[in-house]
Amino acid sequence: ILDPLQWIQNQIENEVDPRILIRQLVPQIKLPHDVEDSTLWNVIFEIISEPSPRKRLSNINSLDHVKKLIQESKNIIVLTGAGVSVSCGIPDFRSRDGIYARLHKDYPDLPDPQAMFDIHYFRNNPWPFFKFAKEIYPGQFTPSLCHRFISKLDQQGKLLRNYTQNIDTLEQVAGIKNVLQCHGSCATATCMNCKYKVSAEFIKEDIFQQKIPYCNQCSDPNSLNILKPDIVFFGESLSDDFYSQINKDKDEADLLIVIGSSLKVRPVALIPSLIKQNVPQLLINREQLHHIEFDVEMYGNCDDVICYLCSELGREWTDVIGTYKPSFLSVSKTIKTFSNTSDSNKSLSGFDKECYNSSNHVLQDQQSDSPQIDEGIYFLPIPPNKFVFHGAELYTEDCP
Repeated sequence: ILDPLQWIQNQIENEVDPRILIRQLVPQIKLPHDVEDSTLWNVIFEIISEPSPRKRLSNINSLDHVKKLIQESKNIIVLTGAGVSVSCGIPDFRSRDGIYARLHKDYPDLPDPQAMFDIHYFRNNPWPFFKFAKEIYPGQFTPSLCHRFISKLDQQGKLLRNYTQNIDTLEQVAGIKNVLQCHGSCATATCMNCKYKVSAEFIKEDIFQQKIPYCNQCSDPNSLNILKPDIVFFGESLSDDFYSQINKDKDEADLLIVIGSSLKVRPVALIPSLIKQNVPQLLINREQLHHIEFDVEMYGNCDDVICYLCSELGREWTDVIGTYKPSFLSVSKTIKTFSNTSDSNKSLSGFDKECYNSSNHVLQDQQSDSPQIDEGIYFLPIPPNKFVFHGAELYTEDCP
């Protein structure tokens, strides 16, 4: 199936029973009677949508290419994950100090760190989630430089859509209008029994007191009348809006930028494979993604990478940078690290010219009391298409 999204949409419009399809795909499966159709369609999508590997575009491999693409593209999809909100004080999920690592330590009774966000576990034991929820609850954080960058794209009419996996609502705070919250948000909560919907403010007091918020509209005290934030848990399907919107946007996009996402959670992780293969794809992330090949890959703290790009894009982007002070790589430590991970026969000849020239310009422009140029660099290029900034978490197998 060339276009799984379109195929599924056609089946839904033709009122095809998803139970029949699943039994055809997996004959031995036993389906519970209470599974919703939307969940079954999501399962079918997972089964039929294994993407073929994308080959990177060999003519796009430098930061000058990145700059030109941002300047000239008119329909940019930006896919964001937890990495864009880390500098706001919101932990990401999968890094060494992220949410899952902390849950494993703080909640040893959890069968798995992801269980806290599993709908089946939540129905049986919502306590762990509500004990933790205040740490990621909206209204206490300020948008990052990454959010401001996306908002600038939106203001310039370049942003086709920001597909965010985050639930912190910082996109709205930053003024991003063309945004789709793929995994829902904490802006509202819904009773799991009667479906009564309330605002985030309604349950805020309970959240910060680490209490379970209950619906006051339900007459049955024995029902599961928990006011659950409207975020998508594991085991729940994404909204129809996601499928219908990406089905339109995938053919209009002329550039994809992935920022701060491990792209491990489907179906959002499939967005790069849904877009036309000749559309350039850029990655900004602390870690390398081994399962997807991007045309240019920039590793490091997302804000530091975006700060560099904005400094190269010209004066109209200085308001995005504001008072942000980027961090730099240590020349001696960086050279030592990548000398150990590179072949002795492999040349880093691009290092001296590109790194030093670019770093010199940024250091002089943005830090009046900056160190001498041989004490710090902005990034280290790893040919043919990788660039390492401050904060990158790369290991030996990540380097050529």
